[in-house]
Amino acid sequence: MVTKRGENLLYKDISYQIRGACFEVYKNFGGAFKEKVVDRALTEELKSRGLKVEDQKPIDIYYKGKKIASYTPDKIINNSIILEIKCKPYLTKEDERQFWYYLRGSNYKLGFLINFGSNKLEIKRRIYDKARNPIRVNPRLNPRLSASTNKGFTMIEVLVVVFIIALMSGIIFSNYRQGGQQFALQRAAHKLALDIRRVEEMAMSAKEFEGAIPPGGYGVHFSLLSPYHYVLFADCDGDLEYDNPDCGLVSCAADCAFATPTNPFPESIEGEVEIEKPVWICKVCGENVDEQTIVFTPPEPKVTLTPGGNSTLIVLKNNGQTKTVRVNKAGLIEIE
Repeated sequence: MVTKRGENLLYKDISYQIRGACFEVYKNFGGAFKEKVVDRALTEELKSRGLKVEDQKPIDIYYKGKKIASYTPDKIINNSIILEIKCKPYLTKEDERQFWYYLRGSNYKLGFLINFGSNKLEIKRRIYDKARNPIRVNPRLNPRLSASTNKGFTMIEVLVVVFIIALMSGIIFSNYRQGGQQFALQRAAHKLALDIRRVEEMAMSAKEFEGAIPPGGYGVHFSLLSPYHYVLFADCDGDLEYDNPDCGLVSCAADCAFATPTNPFPESIEGEVEIEKPVWICKVCGENVDEQTIVFTPPEPKVTLTPGGNSTLIVLKNNGQTKTVRVNKAGLIEIE
């Protein structure tokens, strides 16, 4: 799991287990039961995964460091994460706002707001940590707090400021192109990680494709013959492979036993996914490998890496800079 900055997810192992437990309960109950039933089922599923679960445990709410009230969340996991459970047609802005303020007032850094009552399982993950630190103002930099700021600038000070501005402008303009390329590389890596996470969640939730649940689950296919694209697919025949061989391009579709002139990508979810240019895939898995397929098979989901191994990597490149997206057999996704 990754954050927007590509850093390790806060409590990533616990978070992964919580999400898996929620999908397992939703798959069995489908949002058809009341909140009390879902709550008890989720407690049992979390405990079966080795997590410590505390139900209805009061926690303190603070304002400017002083305890002012108490709040009782539905669950506290491993004394680290707050869980709030809902069973309603959809989550409202008021639900999210109230949960945010509860988390903000507590000493906990991470919380999950989960709704089992909608047509699709809703999981809202919220972090509140650094925002609790008050902003400190230097009175020397605030004219309302210091009379010393009433003094004017000397000519030497003005010249120094102008020199610094000119120097910084030169640095900014000289690095503008390089910075733009680096941001494009970061965006491409994050989108790829999110797409892999998306097919994993589709497998965990047993999502239907073309009116049926794919027996092999869902996956993503990469080919160095098509380095500017990758394919998200449903494994309709359960062979744990993408059925458009070599590169997945239209030119190769004729080699696929399931392809037709009107449907050259029979297992593809949305055709080829284009990588933000000029970023491209320079390596998959190992030095002498041209293709890589990652398949998530429900219900856990089981992760199959082809070629095999305990983990695989996809290396994105742009003007000499690289970003690596790594996926292991436990389903954890990291950006390096």
